[in-house]
Amino acid sequence: MLCPCGSSLSFSECCQPFITHQKQPSTPEQLMRSRFSAYATKDARYIHDTYGAVSRAKQSIADLQSWADECIWLALIVHQSDEAQVEFSAYYLVEHTLFELREKSNFALEQGLWRYLDGEITVSNEIAKVKRNQLCPCNNYPSAWSAKKGKKFKHCCGK
Repeated sequence: MLCPCGSSLSFSECCQPFITHQKQPSTPEQLMRSRFSAYATKDARYIHDTYGAVSRAKQSIADLQSWADECIWLALIVHQSDEAQVEFSAYYLVEHTLFELREKSNFALEQGLWRYLDGEITVSNEIAKVKRNQLCPCNNYPSAWSAKKGKKFKHCCGK
């Protein structure tokens, strides 16, 4: 299975070692990608653990899990990345509707580990309602990790 973060590596070679705490992300972009993969694989604990201390105190694992479970995370596109900020678009489905969330996220080192602090959402749009007999939107993203390419929505992500 390809990594949900959009890399050409398998999940086990890319983000899974971060999510399972076998390795630590060495850049903000690696942390961003692993957090997206954690949403895609429904791992709220990792998402919670990778918030900065102040932000983490304001989050609940249950709320994070609910958001992860509500969505089918299709693709991550990183637009720009530097030493403390990552701008990305995340594409996801909620109740047969395709959305894009574009954010400029801020990161910092805390006790030697990269942590997500906060972000400015610059785009939050509903792209389209997906009809049952349409080609599944996961086919639109080369980085989408669905193995069900070419299927209609009703037989793929719409199940």
